Amino acid sequence: MAFIPILSVHNYEEMLAKLGWYSGGVALGCIFILRHFVPPIARLSANIDSVFPKELAAILPFPVSLVGVFILAIPIALVAHAIRLHDRLSDLLRIRREFDVHYVLYPLAIASGASMQVAQLTKIKQMRQSLMDSVFYVYASSTNPLIDSHTITQALTNWSWFWIILETATLLIGTAIILVTYGAWIPATSLLIASTILIFFMRFFRLQSAAYAERQIEQVLRDSSRREAVAAAFNAL
Repeated sequence: MAFIPILSVHNYEEMLAKLGWYSGGVALGCIFILRHFVPPIARLSANIDSVFPKELAAILPFPVSLVGVFILAIPIALVAHAIRLHDRLSDLLRIRREFDVHYVLYPLAIASGASMQVAQLTKIKQMRQSLMDSVFYVYASSTNPLIDSHTITQALTNWSWFWIILETATLLIGTAIILVTYGAWIPATSLLIASTILIFFMRFFRLQSAAYAERQIEQVLRDSSRREAVAAAFNAL
């Protein structure tokens, strides 16, 4: 993964890389906390430290006593990246499904002038993914945008922060559960409080995502030929 600037992402691959870096950092912090309060993690980390070649200590950018923490955090970050943890959480919590339907597809159908009946509204939910490709991403794709690319970058960057917060809260909650299992109530409570605060921040980025979606929809339908094509796609349902 390449280094990703803190503020902006310009396409989905950059967003995945940014998520990977932040998830790795959070995983590192979680393992560091667990090492202090969970004996099995402490022993495993100490064993890794003990077998690490001391000759290589000089080239490390951190103390050799933290080698075990880094090595234990790496699999967590890799798994989160490999399974696209934010996607799995989105599926579980129906985040993208609800957003795509209520903040993109329904507004597109209404604003394009399509004739919508109850049966068609149901079909929009059923055909969400294919409709997103045919009436939205075909115009608002980051790889070949037909609308203002700056708006797309803003939307992607906003979503990247939303997913970072979701993954962070999930890792913190998982760590808190492990801490509770070993009786470490104070650090567990601190992590749960931090997760609650993060969830409130998610609300802000969710509202921002709705605003960016509204702006993108307006730009898609600004062109009469695109508006007619979008309306025809919904009328054909």
